Amino acid sequence: MNPRIICLNQSSTLKITALTKKLRQQGRDVINFAAGEPDFDTPSFIKDAAKKAIDSGFTKYTPSRGTVILREKIAAKLQQENKIPVTAENIIVTSGAKYAVFVAIFGLIKEADEVILPSPYWVSYPEMVKLAAGTLKVLPTKASDNFKIKIEDLEKAITSRSKVLILNYPNNPTGATYSYEELQEIYKLVRKRGIFVISDEIYEKLVYDGSSHVSFASFDGAADFTVTINGFSKTYSMTGWRIGYLAAAKKIIDEISKMIDHTTSCTSSISQKGAEAALGDKEWQEVIKKEFQQRWDILWQGLSSCPKLKPIKSQGTFYMFCDISQTHLTSEDFASRLLEEHLVSCIPAESFGAPGFLRLSFATSVENIKKGIDRIKKFISQL
Repeated sequence: MNPRIICLNQSSTLKITALTKKLRQQGRDVINFAAGEPDFDTPSFIKDAAKKAIDSGFTKYTPSRGTVILREKIAAKLQQENKIPVTAENIIVTSGAKYAVFVAIFGLIKEADEVILPSPYWVSYPEMVKLAAGTLKVLPTKASDNFKIKIEDLEKAITSRSKVLILNYPNNPTGATYSYEELQEIYKLVRKRGIFVISDEIYEKLVYDGSSHVSFASFDGAADFTVTINGFSKTYSMTGWRIGYLAAAKKIIDEISKMIDHTTSCTSSISQKGAEAALGDKEWQEVIKKEFQQRWDILWQGLSSCPKLKPIKSQGTFYMFCDISQTHLTSEDFASRLLEEHLVSCIPAESFGAPGFLRLSFATSVENIKKGIDRIKKFISQL
């Protein structure tokens, strides 16, 4: 086997999710705080567009970069909502936003190039850097800084071999996001040092308590050295449709598109029609955001009332990060025992680069959140 594959770690999020599903199939009443996807069904107007595509015979290969009409709609969205200066020529539609991240990393990194990755981080970023034979440089952040990059720490981390900075905000797993002023500081530094940015903004619509999202590529000239990642999975509950996209300078797009040609060929034609419909609607975004805000409030209050737990106030996503160090258990032990003894599923954060923390998803009903909090309190009382 290729040694780059052998050295990969199994995704802890998928492992816990699989065990959760197995227990549920056995009829166990598992409260799922591990989910990395919305619990809502895909909206009917998206499903209807996909059904229409099937019935009309739109079931063949599309251009490898995506249909022209979808790329034009994505470009219009990025121009209007994100203030990123792009056209359809700057867009590639991919089989999920995860694959967009992978081709961006694989396209930009050659052997021994440094990739700066703030921690805590999404579990797949380090493994993708390994596959590209890059050198990972983890940049730790602190709970006291809301898990955000301190500009002086970033400046110290940059060397002559530094090629890419990965930004993910709102962040999975911490829920932290960046203000205009914070991003502007990062922009000035990376522009000065000639570093590319992969900006993963898949959770852009899910921000709370008056927070707003600013796209990194919206700064003057930043679109020339930024690959913006986004998709439809989180906002439109389209995880199984496997459709995302990246936006970048045309020179980057022209090279990365070769990888699409020789791997996936193109994204599902039917999913692309569903994505077109998604981009034509604004009401659903507000519906889902309002529901998640309510759940956010309940989970925050519930975890705050749990002895020995210290939740970190999320600014976005549908995750709450929680410090469990006062329980004197590792996060893997805590998560395993909580699932086995009290049927509550959550994700240990060792693989996110944050031992002593858990990620809890509030992509579940208010009733389940309240029930889950009660079980967590019972578990802690028995430690």
